[in-house]
Amino acid sequence: MTGMDLRGDSIHRYVNAFCPRCHDEEPDRPLSSVARLSGWLAVRDGLVWLERGCRSHGLVRTLYDEDPEILAYLEEWTAPTKAHIPDTPGNFDPIPSAYLRGLPQMQTQHTCILLEDIAETCNLRCPTCFADSSPDLRHVVAIGDVLANVDQRLERENGRLDVLMLSGGEPSLHPQLPELLAELSARPITRILLNTNGIRVAQDDGLLDVLTEHRERAEVYLQYDGLSQAAHRYHRGGDLRRIKQDALRRLSEREIFTTLVMTAALGVNDHEIGDVVRLALRTPYAGGVCIQPQFGSGRSGFIDADNRLTHTGVLRRLGPQTDDLVTWRDLTALPCSHPHCCSVGYLLRDDGGRWRSLVALIGHDNLKDKLGLVANRIADRDIPRELRLAVRESLLALLSEQSSLSHPQMSDVWRLICQNCDLGMATLLTLASSALPGRRRQLRRLLGSGCCVSPSNRSWICRR
Repeated sequence: MTGMDLRGDSIHRYVNAFCPRCHDEEPDRPLSSVARLSGWLAVRDGLVWLERGCRSHGLVRTLYDEDPEILAYLEEWTAPTKAHIPDTPGNFDPIPSAYLRGLPQMQTQHTCILLEDIAETCNLRCPTCFADSSPDLRHVVAIGDVLANVDQRLERENGRLDVLMLSGGEPSLHPQLPELLAELSARPITRILLNTNGIRVAQDDGLLDVLTEHRERAEVYLQYDGLSQAAHRYHRGGDLRRIKQDALRRLSEREIFTTLVMTAALGVNDHEIGDVVRLALRTPYAGGVCIQPQFGSGRSGFIDADNRLTHTGVLRRLGPQTDDLVTWRDLTALPCSHPHCCSVGYLLRDDGGRWRSLVALIGHDNLKDKLGLVANRIADRDIPRELRLAVRESLLALLSEQSSLSHPQMSDVWRLICQNCDLGMATLLTLASSALPGRRRQLRRLLGSGCCVSPSNRSWICRR
């Protein structure tokens, strides 16, 4: 009996999408005229493809992700979303034009990270800069305008922000950065990240003093593309290895928690992902690694839409490049993001010097059971009193026994981290401070030996 031929693929899910060719032909078209297309994610030949139909260009197919097994695994990690206050009540405009009026009514997530671009100027002209910044641009945002925007978002977020990232351009070039950090530190913001290329950190003692002054709340998001000259020349236009090494060393010496932020490109430095992870693991206060696949925006060069580095591709490379020190099963999707967007993993060193992941210590099933039981935040300060007491007791037992972060009682601490997405070092310090009078510095040093790895489609990976 004969029948119709099989398509040769399987549909992973149906989606709405847009046409990249239409965008290339008219990138400045009004968002209200951008057509939403019906499409699907199809698994074919071991890859995940995004396919959509365009009236002008027919079937448009691009690579979505490199590993369907890992993608399905990430989709298991979901949690209830947080209610939010729309910027314009009643804004039911279609996507993407709805965002011209801020967060619309149908937004399904609160503000996990508030990104403030405070300067368009930069002391580099990176070939892969998605913001198209350069030394030719001189504008910086007045701190009054920055604070007004932050205060408005605080009002929308019930009086607190999880994470605020200062970016640009190069935010360390803002002439009023010390005043801005002081103002932000006085507000209910759990973590303040400075997204920097590290040049001023490596050379300017004054800037380092400012960051040290605010290190209980402020962390550094340090651009770090790998260990090879080729990686730096491709992404930054020059050999910046010594500058990056000096910046990281100086931050570590000042006990300032730092995330290494790697822009990775296929055939350029995707083979160095493991090297950057290992560097973070052996560097005190390098609290995280953020691995960001290069994407085509700003000055970014040509990227083959059918053959590129993706989120699951980064995850798949972790095991082989670290000799299974870190594998994709040590990470989960970040619950407060779309599961395809970002993944995160926490590591700590046991008494024998071996690195263990939060997932390995607590187990996948136990972590999944907890995801729906807590508020969904990327850094949560409203932790129930009972859990606060449990964490304090665990830390007291840990320090009194001169043990390490792998002590069995620390499972409460790491479970709490997972439940709240990404508490961050500053929040753990706040949790423990009242129970550990006079021992805050000792606790910082203990936490400085822990690590978090987090690859993402949005160029974000952190280490704790």
